[in-house]
Amino acid sequence: MDVEVEIHFSSRSVLLLVDGVAAKLYAGIDREMSVYEHMQQAARFGAKLYACSDALVANDIEREMLVPELAGIAGAAAFMGRALDPEWTTLVF
Repeated sequence: MDVEVEIHFSSRSVLLLVDGVAAKLYAGIDREMSVYEHMQQAARFGAKLYACSDALVANDIEREMLVPELAGIAGAAAFMGRALDPEWTTLVF
């Protein structure tokens, strides 16, 4: 679709970025692709994955524990900057 995409993982969702966690989870009963495979596919298509700095601290997660597809660390201020920017559209779920 030729749009820039960022996926920000906050709160307990940062656990999905810990290497090996999302590889054991599936979004549906067909178990065709793991959550991690979906994340890898999104990254291959250009989506950037970001972990919330406060959530990493709260969940005692070190950078070295995270998947290689991670684009960086971005806190609440970075997310709010995107959400308030009229050039960006924000989806939260």
